[in-house]
Amino acid sequence: MEEFLSPDMKAWFNFSMTQAPTNSGSIKHKTILSEYAQDLKSYQRLLQYLKPYRSRFLIGLFASVPASALESSMAFFIGPFFDRLIHSQDYSFLLIIPVAILSVSLIQGFFEYVSQYLTTYVGNRICVDIQGALYRHLIGRDLSYYKQTTYGDIVSRYYSDAHKLQQAIVTNLQGFLIQFFTMLGLATVLLFRNWQLSIIALFIISLIIIPIAYLSRRIRELDYMLRQASATMDNIFNETIYGVREVKSFNLYGVQIKRFDKTRQKVFSTAMQTAKKSIILGPIMQMIAGVGIGAIIFLGVSYVQKHQMTPGDLTSFLVALLLLYKPVKVVASIIGKIQVILAPAERVFLLMDEVSAIQNPENPVPISEFKSLEFCNVSFNYGPDKQILKNINLTIQPGETIAIIGTSGGGKTTLIDLISRFIEPSEGQVLMNGTDLRQFSLTGLRSLVAMVSQDTVLFNGTIRENIMLGNMESTEEELTEALKVAHLYDWVASLPAGLDTPVGDRASFVSGGQKQRIAIARTYLKHAPILVLDEATSALDNESEAIVQGALMDLMKDKTVIMIAHRLSTIRHANRILVMEAGQIVESGTHDELMALDGIYHKLYGLQFRAEELKILHAASI
Repeated sequence: MEEFLSPDMKAWFNFSMTQAPTNSGSIKHKTILSEYAQDLKSYQRLLQYLKPYRSRFLIGLFASVPASALESSMAFFIGPFFDRLIHSQDYSFLLIIPVAILSVSLIQGFFEYVSQYLTTYVGNRICVDIQGALYRHLIGRDLSYYKQTTYGDIVSRYYSDAHKLQQAIVTNLQGFLIQFFTMLGLATVLLFRNWQLSIIALFIISLIIIPIAYLSRRIRELDYMLRQASATMDNIFNETIYGVREVKSFNLYGVQIKRFDKTRQKVFSTAMQTAKKSIILGPIMQMIAGVGIGAIIFLGVSYVQKHQMTPGDLTSFLVALLLLYKPVKVVASIIGKIQVILAPAERVFLLMDEVSAIQNPENPVPISEFKSLEFCNVSFNYGPDKQILKNINLTIQPGETIAIIGTSGGGKTTLIDLISRFIEPSEGQVLMNGTDLRQFSLTGLRSLVAMVSQDTVLFNGTIRENIMLGNMESTEEELTEALKVAHLYDWVASLPAGLDTPVGDRASFVSGGQKQRIAIARTYLKHAPILVLDEATSALDNESEAIVQGALMDLMKDKTVIMIAHRLSTIRHANRILVMEAGQIVESGTHDELMALDGIYHKLYGLQFRAEELKILHAASI
């Protein structure tokens, strides 16, 4: 079926199958020094999230120290115990061992519980804080960001990366410090028993660092690739679920399954490469440890034979050495994990450091009413080769109804997006009351503009909750008035739960017409002087459209209306009709004036509106 895809769809299909992210090469070519510097910077930034909870974290950290100390003390005291067992032949002291073991277990259990509970608390709080910061940042991003970023990538950063950062800050940091204290204690025991053997043992064990340093960098690169592939797979999955009707309607099973399977295979192969690099660390460490322990046993026996060590000292040394292997292995594993975890840290901080193009001014100009709206030589580009608007000049006065029509892609929606500063003009200015929109606060400006679009969004909640979003301080009387304006009153009254009826996820419990009327009621409560209608009835059937159109006519009273429309009933009576083509206003005037021009509007009217007018005239004559 691939041959039936458009060039744009083929390009997206090929992009989603890419075997590696485009910027992975930049990671490979980083110098080790700059990479470590970046890692340190990222980790220092991560630790900022730990500050509010540092008291709990430190208590949890110190609560875990006794367990580390007990392991070192066991290695230390086993030597004298072993020597006494051999030389004195007095076994009475063995009776205290069960009591000692029980006491130690109780102490370790208590401190371990305190440590684990506090660590989990801090970890969960940090995860929630990072997600909260990401959520606030994402809400503040301008619309251009969402047009250029896939849903899967956003979700991956919000969920997966935030949880990884929790592990980096708390779990791995705590684990590293605990094992470090354990290593320090056991190394002290080794040095105390025999410093010559200790130097040899510690040198051999330190060799583990070499494969860890090499493999960790490679694991990090692979993890980055894995996350990119996973984000692409998530995006394909979400697109399929959201567009399941289109998938079924156009028999896209084969196309979607092929896309998904190729991406899934990429995720699997990258995950296996990562696993292979991670798993190989174990055998390498086992081999190095085996060499070290074998060498120490050989040399240690010779020391005993020469009476330079007692059997107890050798036993204590070997126990400490064997116990040392575990924390070294854990620390090595943590270093590898931190390498992997710092990749999502960079992704999260890269996102959080991106500054939205839409910013509040430092000293905003107050605004509370609408007097005029003016576009002065406004152009807008999405890129150097994608100009959407070109040299727009337009003035709108209070109380005017402006209709905008034109072919798809002509720049109609982009033009109205400029009014609320969803986007910024690439050139020129948009003025309200003679002042550049960038001089107003976003809250103040957007309080003057209300919008009803064809893609109305209702949030998962009740009818009341969705309508009240227009004004959370509305009274019951105002809410009732909004229902009447939106032609919802009788329908809501017929529902068993009334306004407390849930609308469902993605408004699945209400029809398209009901959803639009809920949006109209919500918009009414905002009491904004400027009303923007973006083809608000285009997706409705004739019966629903008639009801919604009546609600819109009530909503439009005493407002300045800017509408993108294609219905004759809403266009004919506009004060001005703007015809847009290729990002420019090519015709402007009333319906009669444009018809007299015999230009583009006249042609569109004949093609798109003649049938509707005949239908209306026919209905009126019956």
